[in-house]
Formats: sequence, C-alpha cells, structure tokens
Amino acid sequence: MSNQVLNYIEKKGFPYRRRGDELMMNCPFCPDGDKERKFAINVITGAFNCLHLNGCGVRGSFWDLQKKLGDNPEKLNSPRTFVNNKKKTYKLPEKEVVEIEGKSIAVDQIPVFEYLQGRGFTAETIKHFHIGAKANTVMLPFYKNGKLANIKYRDIVEKHKMYQEKDAEPLLFNRDNVQGHEIIICEGEYDAMALHQYGIEAVSVPNGATGMQWVEGEWEFLETFKKIYLCFDSDSAGREGAITLAGKLGMWRCVIVTLPYKDANECLKKGTPLDDIKQCFENAMELTPESIVSPVFFGEKIKKIFAAGASLFGTATAWDMLTDILKGWRGGEVSIITGRNGSGKSTFLNQSLLDLAKRGERTCIYSGEMPPERYLRWALVQMAEKDHLDSTEVDIYLEWMNGRVYIINTVGSVEPVKLLEDFEYAARRYDCKHFVIDSLMKVNLDLSDEYNEQKRFVSSLCDFTKKFNVHAHLVAHPRKTMSDSDEPGKVDVKGNSNITDLADNVIVLFRTEADKIEKARSQGKDVADTVVYVKKNREFGIEGRVQMYFNTVSKKFFT
Repeated sequence: MSNQVLNYIEKKGFPYRRRGDELMMNCPFCPDGDKERKFAINVITGAFNCLHLNGCGVRGSFWDLQKKLGDNPEKLNSPRTFVNNKKKTYKLPEKEVVEIEGKSIAVDQIPVFEYLQGRGFTAETIKHFHIGAKANTVMLPFYKNGKLANIKYRDIVEKHKMYQEKDAEPLLFNRDNVQGHEIIICEGEYDAMALHQYGIEAVSVPNGATGMQWVEGEWEFLETFKKIYLCFDSDSAGREGAITLAGKLGMWRCVIVTLPYKDANECLKKGTPLDDIKQCFENAMELTPESIVSPVFFGEKIKKIFAAGASLFGTATAWDMLTDILKGWRGGEVSIITGRNGSGKSTFLNQSLLDLAKRGERTCIYSGEMPPERYLRWALVQMAEKDHLDSTEVDIYLEWMNGRVYIINTVGSVEPVKLLEDFEYAARRYDCKHFVIDSLMKVNLDLSDEYNEQKRFVSSLCDFTKKFNVHAHLVAHPRKTMSDSDEPGKVDVKGNSNITDLADNVIVLFRTEADKIEKARSQGKDVADTVVYVKKNREFGIEGRVQMYFNTVSKKFFT
C-alpha cells in the first residue's frame, strides 16, 4: 500500500472506520472531544473536515492537517508524468431508486422481490443494498461517498436486457461499505450481495468480466488496498477477466478465489456452508508467474488464434491499401517507422493515431523531439483539416481527444526505465492500446555502449507489448547515405541491426523529390508524394508498398 494519506493516519495512531474514499475518525481538534467519528478525511486528496459544525467545523487540506498536528508538512504526491486530459464529469441519476420496502412492498414490486428471494436473498439483504424495483426491472444503486452516483437496471424476464443511467459514472457496486486494507472484487452485483449475506463485504465490477473502462475512475480508490481478492465466475470469461484485471491492478497484490460453484450467488442458492466459502478465500491462488509450462497450457490460446479468422489481423490502419499488406496494428507487436528527415514520419503516425482514436483505441505518446503543445497543434490541424483554428475550435477538438489520447509530459530525453514505467501505468490505468516513441534518439541510452543499449531497450519494449497486449510505434532514424534520394530499407535503420530483427514490423517512408514530381506530372505521369514500404511483417510475411499523396491543406496522406 503506497497511499500517503492512509500511511500518515496510521503512523499517527488514529483509529478510523473507512467509508468509500473517506476515513471516519474522532476529531483530534474538537474542544470538547469527539466520540462520534465526525471527522472525515478523503483518502485520495487528503482534504478533511469536522462535521461538528457548531462546536468545531475545522476543515482544510492534507498540508493543513499535518501542520495542525505539529508535523513538518509534506506535499501530497501527484507526479505530473502525463499531459492529462481534464477530469471526466458524469451526470448524477435523475431518477430515484424506488426501494423495496419489505412489508409495505408495492404490488408492482412483488415480481422482483420474489425473483430476488428465489436467488436466495433475504429481505434484510435487499434493504441493505437499497435495491429498487419497477415492474419487471431490478434497480441496483451505486453509491459513492454516501451519494447515489449510478443505477443499473436488470430485467428479470428478458435477462439480456441490462443498462445503466446515461453518462453516469462507472464505478464499483457497494464500494462505500468496504473496510480495512483488503478488498474483494466480484463479477456481478448479485455475487456481492450473496457474499454480504455470508457476512463478507465485497464490491462488484459494473460491466462484467471483460469491461475495464471503470478502472481509470477507481484507480486512486483501489491503490489504497494492500491485497485484492478477485472472485470472478469460474467460467473461461471470468478467469480471463480476473487475470486481465490483476495485470492492471498489480499481480503482486491480487489473488484468485475459486468457489465450489460458478459464482457466489450460486453458492448461496445451493446452500454452500460459510466455512466452505471462507476456506476458498484462505486457499486463494497467488498470481506467481510460472516460467516453465507444458504445451497443453497454451491449448485454449492456440484454439482462439485458429478461430480468430479476420480478427487476427488487428485494428485496421488509416489506409485500406496499407491494411491489405500489414493486416492492421496487432497487440503484442512493435512497429518501427523510419524514413529520411521530412519524409512525414510524425505526420503519418499522427494520422494513424487519430484514426485509432475514432475506432475507440486509446494512445499514449512520448514525443521527445517536439514539445507536447506543438505536437498537439499538428494533430489538431489534421483533425480540422486547416492551418488555423480559433480558440473555440481548439477547445472542441481537445475535448474530443479527452480520454482518447494521453501525452507524456516530458520534453527532451527520457530515461528508458522511466518511459516504460509510464507506459505500463498508462496501459494499466487508462487501458491505452497504442504507444508512440518519437523517436528512439530521444531515449537516453548510454552512448559508450549505444548499440547494445538500443538492443536492450527495444527488447524490453517488445516484452512490454506482449505483457499488456498493446502495440508500440517506434520512430527510428535511418543511417546517413550518399544522397537523400536513396531509398532506405530495413537494414538502413540507424543503430544496432538487432532492433529491426526484434521488431515485428518495419515501415519505411520515402518522399519523392519535388523536382521529380514536378517533371513527371508535367509529362502527365502519376507520381506519388510519398511511398510507404512495408519491409517486414513477421506475422503474415507480406511485404509491399503503398503510394500516398499529401494534401497540404489537411496535412494528411491519401492513397
């Protein structure tokens, strides 16, 4: 656990009770003393206030708290690694949860009440979670720090019909009731309710085993727990989802719980004793990586590859003709982009990544050769397809990029270990699927052993892409040749030849000289502004070239 606020409160020896993002304890400043735990501290921001408004009412920041307690204040750690998009805003539910009120239950709520009883839930459990009902729909409320933040609706007749409040915050169900330094995460709300009925408090994810969009918003909350129990369904989707989530939250603190039946709710319905459930948590499997396994270990993965068909091709590129050759950008791969100065490498990449953003793929960019604001300006020009944007247009396009593009806030060279750490953070927290390094020259490698350092770095980059199933786009400059008109190939990438051997794809941009274009076109010949060569394609072995034309107004390549 690395949470600064929690560590400080525990070091001071204050007993507390946790409630979501807040620590509730007796106020250390109340003149008449406090025995009602009216003092709240936000475990993420460190902001505090006393709810004895007439007698005390003290409030302030984490800095103020340390100072008032007689300590030399330390700033709350908030590394400015990324040029982050502004924090997302969500809508609060406009509807109220029509709670099931036990004895005074409404007639139209009876079907839902009987349905929940059929799943093994008592009236006390239904009331504890403030479950609501309307006709044939269960209303599952999501609270954050005591306030209703979202409602999930589940139809008891048409089981596939599930939806949430529009534009509401995706968050963990039952998060406010978690105590201590450990947390149990289930796959469904009914599982969290079932474990509560067993006397075990748990949360559940809002979008099933595979939906990970909620992780970004709950990141700071989950960072405050030392140990995480993942109690997902025992089917293949549940197991895969648990492993994926553990990779995001940190394998070292996650364990997998396997129950006697498919999930906690099924255990409840079948009458599994509490001792058996507790034993499952005691026997939770640690996620210690195994280095040597038998071939059958990979059986399911191999079957998926054969069954994948066209989906094996990866996400399409921005150009159909390039996609035909490359078969898309695939997870677990590194693509090297090379070409002479002025050949359009950054322009090519910018256009690619904006296209990926439109397809719902998130990108993290390190642009060591250009300050972030200049890099973004070029991207906005491509989006607007014009040279100048007014202030309003800048705001509109940046808002569109919000949650789609993240830029590392480092100008100039970066240490390789730090860069990969930042990339891992973006993969785990923001679910980024594409990572850009522009360029390899700006990665701070030991010049006394530059070639071996390049090999080690690209090898580590390859490992990173496979670990998180993401794609890295690495700009590498070509070697100097006799003339800028010479077409660079795979072997002409500057540095150790191992870096192209390690890469999965090598893409070379060659810009035709202006006088040749002018001469050819004056003779009625069609000459491309830029030729994109695929010099290596490890997965499919297809090489080829695509002729592209550059539009000076939109700053885009077209085929």
